[in-house]
Amino acid sequence: MNKLILTSVLTFASWATLQPALAQATCENVVIESILYNAVYPDVIDVRAYYDGTDCMTNPSFILFDEAGDTLGIEIVNFFCVGFGMAQTHSMTVNEDVVVPTGSFNARLELFSGFGDTLMCSWELNYLVLCPPAGCQEAEIYITNTGELEAFEAYWWITNEDGSIQLDAGSFMVGDDVPTHFASTCLVPGTYQLGFSPFSPIDDEYVIGITPDYQQSGGFNTYVDDSESPWDLNFTWYVACADGTNSIAELAKDPLLITTAGSLLSIVDPEAKQLGQVQLFSADGRLVRSLRVEGDRTEVDLSALAPGLHVVRIIRMNGSTTSRSIILP
Repeated sequence: MNKLILTSVLTFASWATLQPALAQATCENVVIESILYNAVYPDVIDVRAYYDGTDCMTNPSFILFDEAGDTLGIEIVNFFCVGFGMAQTHSMTVNEDVVVPTGSFNARLELFSGFGDTLMCSWELNYLVLCPPAGCQEAEIYITNTGELEAFEAYWWITNEDGSIQLDAGSFMVGDDVPTHFASTCLVPGTYQLGFSPFSPIDDEYVIGITPDYQQSGGFNTYVDDSESPWDLNFTWYVACADGTNSIAELAKDPLLITTAGSLLSIVDPEAKQLGQVQLFSADGRLVRSLRVEGDRTEVDLSALAPGLHVVRIIRMNGSTTSRSIILP
């Protein structure tokens, strides 16, 4: 049967390269790149992390707590070690009946080893934002021919939830030299339909899907469409954020633009005479930058800061605040 697969990010460490040295592993070498909702599953929170070294924290699992100490999400062990210099995605399932705070909130992230037996690290996170930065997020649409390779052209399109409005479209020029080909799109949080043209001449020997990053996808956390129309797939994209900090309605209310280009942070508020107080927090909650901006824009050199997750907080002159997550390379 033809299959449509919707894939989120999840990979396994290579067992061939593991040299366990748990006693030497330290929390200072654990780099947290981001903590965000899963693009596909609204009840999953992803921690992207790696170990800056060659030591091993065996059988790692993350747990996220809110400010009151209540458990928000728990990871089931999927890796033998925290990745060596290459980010892994650790997926924490949100506990049933738990209401995850919206917007920014204070939290604590803990890292255990030995299938949850030993607490290794703990980070206090101030102004954690689980939604990606405002605006659309890149997605990769892919097709993999699992049978005999043939050259052909296939068309794809993305519509809104009920299929009444086409939002993007394109085509795959598939060659007979490699099995997998890609297209890209950019989607704001919401619910969509992904459609493809008929797949003659490859019949049923293919896999097609959409994912934030195909290279980080190992075929896990997948949806298989078993409907009567296997070339149409309803899917969600950061749906937990659809009514949150980067929804379309919120963008209309808040014109603040926060962008990064390399290590340069740019902040612009075109509707404000004074931007106000700008604060930058590291992933462990430390205040690493603070400045007052008298105009409506500023640029900040972040080259001296460590790579990974940071949170920008703007405190305006009227007392209102905006928090956004950024990731420094």
